Amino acid sequence: MGSDYFFLFRDVASLGLLVINDLVRQTCVQSEKTAVRRRILVLLAWHTTGVFRGITSYARDADWILDSSYERSGALPADWRFDGIIAVLGVHPALDRLVARHRLPLVNIGYTPRGQAPRVFADQRAVARLAAHHFRNRGFRQFAYYERVGGAGDVGRLEAFRRELAVTGHGLTVLDRRCCPRGVPPTRWLAGELQKLPTPIGVLSEVDDSATEVISAAEEAGLRIPEDIAVLGVGNDELLCPFAPVPLSSVDDNAEGIGRQACLVLDRLMSCRPVAAREIAVQPLGVVTRRSTDVLAVEHPQVARALQEMRRRYREPLTAEGIIADVPMSRRRLHDAFLRVIGRSAAEEITRLRVEHAKRLLVEGSEKQGYVARESGFRSEARLVLVFTRLTGMSPGQYRKLFNPAFAKAPKVGRPPGRTAR
Repeated sequence: MGSDYFFLFRDVASLGLLVINDLVRQTCVQSEKTAVRRRILVLLAWHTTGVFRGITSYARDADWILDSSYERSGALPADWRFDGIIAVLGVHPALDRLVARHRLPLVNIGYTPRGQAPRVFADQRAVARLAAHHFRNRGFRQFAYYERVGGAGDVGRLEAFRRELAVTGHGLTVLDRRCCPRGVPPTRWLAGELQKLPTPIGVLSEVDDSATEVISAAEEAGLRIPEDIAVLGVGNDELLCPFAPVPLSSVDDNAEGIGRQACLVLDRLMSCRPVAAREIAVQPLGVVTRRSTDVLAVEHPQVARALQEMRRRYREPLTAEGIIADVPMSRRRLHDAFLRVIGRSAAEEITRLRVEHAKRLLVEGSEKQGYVARESGFRSEARLVLVFTRLTGMSPGQYRKLFNPAFAKAPKVGRPPGRTAR
């Protein structure tokens, strides 16, 4: 099948992969005949540090040459002698046309399909499911979604979140920044919209950047975070979330995995190997909890008072009875109230608080596990490992490796390079 068939069948999904393999066959044969390192062009209209980490990690293993100059200067290379392209399509039409004209092996990590290029993206339904569970697990019954741009991926996430909430009979208020009147500062408009919402309420924002806008607007409106408004982002941007005005909880959509998966698909295209699917949805890793959602929304006065006392003292090596001893309610009735209102006992809630604190230390710090255990209220490192593993399904070390890759790759102090422990 000649390359002219590309235009004839570009809208026929069933022939998409055949066309791709036909277009790149000549490039593949040439690459196999030479030992020249492959040159990859990276054209991302948007990205996170995680996407680049995934791409560079794979490129290092595959001994690729990367050209990412477009990300820094916005200028396209004059020399297009590349073996493949990783791009975000569907944002800049001119860039889409330019990429299509060169007909190189191509992988799209945007949310908008373009031509027959394979597409790698975050699974929006799974992201929405994690967000809804995160809020419901904290007792929220009222929800909002802040939409700033309304791109294809953002709309998909919004609709998935709406459907997920509808399963349990909950509605959703949408705050669309495109409705902000001309001449009105967006933060002022958003502050006014937030003041209209019933509280307590959980707000999911399309990405981490827009979630920080919600935090700033809530502060301008005099609303407490997370007590009145709990804010959750998407992306878990390591350069943003820990340093937001209120440290931001976020769904980690596995940006690094998206970058690596895109490279894997491109590698197969350049090697003339078949691609299993045109669309690959990468599963998110989970929710990283920080202060912006670290709260329980309850109306029961005694349970609320007990929770407040727990949040103040959970890092102390005390039992549940010792922490809530001053709550004016019998132990039995308070126990029953906890089960009825939040679905777990007081002791289980204290354990949850301690594990969440340990998660934050593991993600944002580099201290040893013994220190993490003491700072989180566990009586020993062994107890931390036992409880943490039971509740999360992974050890503290595994959790840190997953969510704190910078720590995992850092050289360990006290051990000479190239030496292993006996």
